[in-house]
Amino acid sequence: MITAKDIAGHLQLPLTGEDILIECYAQLSDPKPNSVVFAKKYSDEYADRLNGCDRILAIVTPDYAGKLKCNYIVSSNPRLDYIRLLSRFFAPQKPKGFIHPSAVIEEGAVIGKDVFIGAGCYVSSQSRVGDGCVLHPRVVLDNTVSLGKNCEIKSGAVLGQEGFGFERDSDGNPVHFPHFGDVVVGNNVFIGSNTTVERATLGSTVIEDDVKIDDLVQIGHNTRIGKGSMVTVGAIVCGGAVLQPQSYLAPNVSVKEKVTVGRGGFVGLGAVVLKDVPDEAVVAGVPAKEINRNK
Repeated sequence: MITAKDIAGHLQLPLTGEDILIECYAQLSDPKPNSVVFAKKYSDEYADRLNGCDRILAIVTPDYAGKLKCNYIVSSNPRLDYIRLLSRFFAPQKPKGFIHPSAVIEEGAVIGKDVFIGAGCYVSSQSRVGDGCVLHPRVVLDNTVSLGKNCEIKSGAVLGQEGFGFERDSDGNPVHFPHFGDVVVGNNVFIGSNTTVERATLGSTVIEDDVKIDDLVQIGHNTRIGKGSMVTVGAIVCGGAVLQPQSYLAPNVSVKEKVTVGRGGFVGLGAVVLKDVPDEAVVAGVPAKEINRNK
């Protein structure tokens, strides 16, 4: 049983109104009795809708304070606090301590505690999977891949295979550059479905702690994705590129090889990044050009 006070206590924020029973979550457009909703911006329409609801808890901005008849919690970031309460009270617990019989774990692989490895996964003999990791069905960890703690890798992701590195010989024929490096993934990293992370030619491809990578992303050899960065769907990060911590790539961005996106940089939808992006810069376009600064 979950109550409004339970949620307020978890968020460490005061509750205005009654301590009602909370049975479900709901959208602001379709609130239900005994549900919890959020409003990340103020409007009279939203306020009227909330005031017309019975037995509801709303997570709202300070603009709503004193204007609501329903039960509410004032938050400086309602969406973030809504995520926090959903994760604590409603989200299903990730499975732990299970390896599907169809998974192939080669001798020599190191598997940590409370790890879930789904159907059809492959983990090479030189790979390491940290405590609490979740590998959804058909994940491949090939050659030498090291996962930190509490990583989640979605279905179809492939980490550690060789990249597309060729040099033409005197006859113009492409000759493949053998890859001898590895992939190093930090703690609390999320990697989406059908994403590829190439092993380094020499050295390491590195994904630092708390990085979140979406579905259908290509991470080239010898790249470094800095702590807390986010790379969204369809992005391509070419070999040797660097994303400094807290950077963000919008959908379908391409980053040229050996280019650096600075700390806190924001690259807009579909941009093609051909030169370094300064810290905190917002860039967009083809080729990408600076249009603003975050700070």
